[in-house]
Amino acid sequence: MSNIVKNCQEFAYRHWRKFILCLGGLAVVCVAFAGYVYWWMLQQHVPPEAIAAYRHSTYYYDGHGELFHIERGSDYRWSFPIPLSEIPSTMVEDVIAVEDRHFRTHHGVDYRAMLRATWQMITSRRVISGGSTISMQIGNQYCGRGTGVIYKLRQIGRAWNWEKEHTKDEILEEYFNLLPYGGVIYGVEAAARFYFGRPARDLNRAEQLVLVGMPQGPNRYRPDRHPDRAIWRRDVVLAILQRAGRITAEEAEEIKRQPLRYRDFEVPAWPVSEELQFLNYVQQLYPNRREYHTTIYPEIQQMVEVQMAKGRLAAPGVKDGAAVVIETATGKVRAMVGTLPDGDMTAEAVNAAVAWRSPGSALKPFLYGEAIQGGLITADTILQDTPLALSDYRPTNFDGSYRGEVSAAVALADSLNTPAVRLLRRLGLQRVLQVLAPLELFKSDQVATEEARAQTAARTGLSLAIGGLETRLLFLTAAYSALGRYRPPQFLEDEPGPALESQEYWSSATTSLLLKMMRTRQLPGAGNLEVAWKTGTSNGNRDAWCLAVTPEWTVGVWFGNKNGAPNPGLVGAAIAAPVAGALQYILHHGTPAAWQEDPGLVTRPLCHLSGLSLSPFCRETQPGVVVESIPLRRCDRCRHEEESSSRLENPAGHSAKLLTPAPGTYRADRTGKISFTLAMEPAEAHVYLDGQYLGKLKSGEPMTLESGPHRILVWPGEGWETAQATIVVQ
Repeated sequence: MSNIVKNCQEFAYRHWRKFILCLGGLAVVCVAFAGYVYWWMLQQHVPPEAIAAYRHSTYYYDGHGELFHIERGSDYRWSFPIPLSEIPSTMVEDVIAVEDRHFRTHHGVDYRAMLRATWQMITSRRVISGGSTISMQIGNQYCGRGTGVIYKLRQIGRAWNWEKEHTKDEILEEYFNLLPYGGVIYGVEAAARFYFGRPARDLNRAEQLVLVGMPQGPNRYRPDRHPDRAIWRRDVVLAILQRAGRITAEEAEEIKRQPLRYRDFEVPAWPVSEELQFLNYVQQLYPNRREYHTTIYPEIQQMVEVQMAKGRLAAPGVKDGAAVVIETATGKVRAMVGTLPDGDMTAEAVNAAVAWRSPGSALKPFLYGEAIQGGLITADTILQDTPLALSDYRPTNFDGSYRGEVSAAVALADSLNTPAVRLLRRLGLQRVLQVLAPLELFKSDQVATEEARAQTAARTGLSLAIGGLETRLLFLTAAYSALGRYRPPQFLEDEPGPALESQEYWSSATTSLLLKMMRTRQLPGAGNLEVAWKTGTSNGNRDAWCLAVTPEWTVGVWFGNKNGAPNPGLVGAAIAAPVAGALQYILHHGTPAAWQEDPGLVTRPLCHLSGLSLSPFCRETQPGVVVESIPLRRCDRCRHEEESSSRLENPAGHSAKLLTPAPGTYRADRTGKISFTLAMEPAEAHVYLDGQYLGKLKSGEPMTLESGPHRILVWPGEGWETAQATIVVQ
């Protein structure tokens, strides 16, 4: 043995320098490795994307300001974040004493607690206590739990950085809003409301301590499932607080005597609405909010659902429907039903209120309104309802019959197709598309630019008048509620009105006259209530519509099948109109609609035969309502009839001649005008310029024309035929 020792000593003596070098190298490697580990730990952060992706529960308030729906957050959790100031200070300090007693002094990691937990695990071969601090647990909530040395080092690094980036109060607030309290209940506020039916600030000390003890075993100590365990755990917490000097034994006994005011667990803890399509649509419009103060009125929503379900029974085989109710004066959506349950979960997930469907005749009021605004018609103007055969289009009426000559009011009220097509043809497709483009009635790529509108006009043609271009119920209802104005539907009470709200594309008098025309017929189901309304039935009976307007409420109703299946019962007047009428009747509670005549409407004599402004040839007149500020087109029917009669009675009748200016195109001078010396035969005649009577003029009188197209008409009087010329000044 002595020889072995002696040999070892001699070997060490000879190689001591090598030993020192090896030990030094090992020390350098260890220090470098420790430095790298330390640097690596400093790089560990709670990922910002994890924080951004974490979503607490969302609150939805109705139009009355009442909370009517709470939506789950991330991982289907109920979580109601509150500021630290709303958590009782006693509860905050009790949690620190139980979970992390050195929280106020450490910098993210309690090394003494970690060493104690490690020693206990080694000696007992099981986990006795944890060493995680409050800051370390926050990282767990965002990044998930794990095991192993690498996970623990990453957890420590995240805690260091979290402490550097946040104050102690901010850390506590985050912690209390992330704590698990059993099942999918997270955060102290959600726990207080779920177990005790009151906010955290109103809990007594005993109730607070029940929640203080839960995070160590959230499901094990749930008071709704294991009330005895919850009380046992509360008493353990009381013992910990006594040892920490937070309370005395007498105070502990006093706390035990305080009542635990559990809520009735048979009743839902908070409101959950079934109007998910409305809520989902609002969230799509305004994403990433924790609170939504919506415009919906739950009582109106429920009433609409009931009436829609009843209406569907009128047409067996019709499976779906949608409805929108808008407050006319404000544009606020007070109800929106996107589907009717029929057992098909896939179909029920589709919101038909914003689905693209053919509107049938529901767009006709916009054609009539534009025609009124352009001075083409008024309510009494006579339109032709006769067969119309165009090169590529032959529209017919819904019932296959024709009425001949009808007033514009009757043509609109009876939804006659050929008068509407003739109006659209006269207005021009691109003009109508340009006026309606901001209303979001059509797909953006169809009307956004002049080129797109030209392509749409070429593709759709005059069928636009009777549903050739798809639209959406929500925006069609909004357009009816704000006839003549650009105003998108409003879904939030706290959102400012849209900037376009005050921009009118029609005058208020035009809108008033149009609504008056739409009140020509009584709306079925509305009793004696005066309602402006219009139905629509798509080609092939696939969609049935009714839009109904009063100064108070605007209602839009659609029935159909989401798969587009036709049904003979899908007729707007038969299935949609009675429901719209019933909704208007209920909404008004027996109060008449507050219709008012616009001061811009006046009564003027109109031609009896055409319903247009009088010309010198009109013999019979009748009073009619017109828009005072818009020149109404002058009657030319009576002139044609008189000329025809004159030719029959006097074949050798005299013809007037307009010698100067002659028809053609002329270049304007620097002022943008051009002057002529009038020359005609006979030398004196009645002269009309662009439909306006200039008086009885003589040859040789000057005439000045501005840039643009002009029409000059000369009529010497009885027994003479007119002469006219079209002049273009450039």
